Amino acid sequence: MRFKNNKMIMIIKSVAIFLSLFLFSFGYQKFPNFFTSLIFPVNESLFEHLKMIYTAEIIISLIIYIILKIKNIKINNYFLALLVSTIFNIGLFYLIYLPIYNRFGQNLIYTMILYFITLSISQYLFYLITLKNHNSFYNILSIIIIPFLWIILIYFTYNPLETKFFFDPIKEIYGIPKQKA
Repeated sequence: MRFKNNKMIMIIKSVAIFLSLFLFSFGYQKFPNFFTSLIFPVNESLFEHLKMIYTAEIIISLIIYIILKIKNIKINNYFLALLVSTIFNIGLFYLIYLPIYNRFGQNLIYTMILYFITLSISQYLFYLITLKNHNSFYNILSIIIIPFLWIILIYFTYNPLETKFFFDPIKEIYGIPKQKA
């Protein structure tokens, strides 16, 4: 059975991803351990927020995929759409955000508004890709690339480059904060 209203799924995903960012923002602070460092940002660097966007979109999308699978609802090119829309969202967000951040610094309200806009645009791209005929090769390739990108993000959480993108301006650190004894 093919779900006739992919737009509704796109809207539900957008809202769920957006709301999950609030949880993701504080996950590592509340529960600092190895597992949470794999998913949540460990500091306030631009890189860790990129990881947060990526993991929030991937985890929420996988949960929705499982629900759709249980209900026997098929969506064409789901993983291809997930990979392309997530990378597009991150690229678009940082393309707009970085010049504003570099000029004026961080403003949570503007950041969240901008993220919601770029998320909505990327979820529309997700929707458009799901309208295309099913392409198993690109879906399988996407299933391989998605965790590979996550592994790269985890690697840089533990091995950050000493550049502005990886620097936490609040704690003035790179990477994971040292735990107090």
